[in-house]
Amino acid sequence: MKLTNATEQALAILAILATQQEDIPVSSQTIYKKLSVSQSYIKKLLRKLVVSKVIEGVSGNNGGFFIERNLKDISLLEIVESIEGPFYSFPHIGVLERAFSDFNEIAEDGNKVISQVFNRADYAWNEEIRRVSIQDMLEEVFSGYGEIPKRDWNQWM
Repeated sequence: MKLTNATEQALAILAILATQQEDIPVSSQTIYKKLSVSQSYIKKLLRKLVVSKVIEGVSGNNGGFFIERNLKDISLLEIVESIEGPFYSFPHIGVLERAFSDFNEIAEDGNKVISQVFNRADYAWNEEIRRVSIQDMLEEVFSGYGEIPKRDWNQWM
């Protein structure tokens, strides 16, 4: 299994927003400059995160993006699914059934067995990253610094 670059970029966006000073949204321009990614691409990621209610946006001259929810309530799974969609590691496309069409019932049983193994693995992976929140990650990253630092990222450009 391999996640796309978009997931890492979404996690970076969340880290920026989570360390932003309270009551000051981060502009999309600040985000795309910090991540060195095109503005149109960042806007697509931001839209996915807004649609999935991970972040919120404010329009206008002083607009931008922010996290209104508690960081403990945002899991890594929620971010991954916002960007990648639900993950299924076994792409059942019917190869077994076609390859063993003379043994149709056995091929179907084999496919069920294989699918069940991958479904259990997917479930375990999902549960593991569901357990980890953005707050957990930030606390671990900043464990030697006391509290999680805040800054106005808009001023650091």
